[in-house]
Amino acid sequence: NRAGFIEQTINSVLRQTFSDFEVIVVDDGSKDNTREVVAAIRDSRVFYHYKENEERAAARNMGVRLARGKYVTFLDSDDLLYENHLATAMKVVEQYGEPEFFHLGYEIKDVSQAKTRRVDYLPEIANEALISGNHLSCRGVFLRRDIAERNPFNTERDLSGTEDYELWLRLASQFDLICNNEVTSAVLQHGDRSVLKTDREKLIKRIELLEKYLFDHDEFMHRFGKNIGAFKANNRVYIALHLALTKRHRLGAVTYLVKALLCSPKALKNRAFYGTIKRLFV
Repeated sequence: NRAGFIEQTINSVLRQTFSDFEVIVVDDGSKDNTREVVAAIRDSRVFYHYKENEERAAARNMGVRLARGKYVTFLDSDDLLYENHLATAMKVVEQYGEPEFFHLGYEIKDVSQAKTRRVDYLPEIANEALISGNHLSCRGVFLRRDIAERNPFNTERDLSGTEDYELWLRLASQFDLICNNEVTSAVLQHGDRSVLKTDREKLIKRIELLEKYLFDHDEFMHRFGKNIGAFKANNRVYIALHLALTKRHRLGAVTYLVKALLCSPKALKNRAFYGTIKRLFV
């Protein structure tokens, strides 16, 4: 149900300087006029596929199954690519010899197109950085299609909203996460973004599921087991921050900050820890 955004999103892909690509629009059960908006875009590289609603993980997995290219990336319906996005990705593919998994820099903009934040600080090999939080954007991630086929998104509906982080960590336990910090895309921050609508119980449930699935994953535990305390601490800071942002769960936010410190004193190194405290007094 993003008919108001999706045209400019698709057009941002069609303006790429690198032209050998396909756009697979997986419509996960829209009830608005998304189909008509996409149909009006006259470009043979754009393919539309409608399916019943199953949430974003199932939609992305469907896109991977329909894809024919060597690499896939996951563009949400309110994202924008700059014209160098795919060309920069191609440079990374050539430089690192067709890597399994890599990421490009991005920025966040408000609806007036003003920049609010840039993510252009990740190390060249960023596996360990993921323990401190999900720094990646779906549009910034590129996966070789054979890797994406063998490592699908988890379709547990209660995990939705954190399914991307769960997959990035599974992948980071198997392959190097290569990062190029050139900013090549943007996400639009608007009031309808699902990540800005926090339900306390659903938020806590999905973080519990994130940890459950990863702690049952042998490769994750082998690669990151020594950092579990810090990982759990950062997850609790994440919960605290989002509870504080709602302004309805201040006590819950404080409780989760305390839980974070009990998991690991490294929580004090997380900037979101102090951001949560600030929000509690705003």
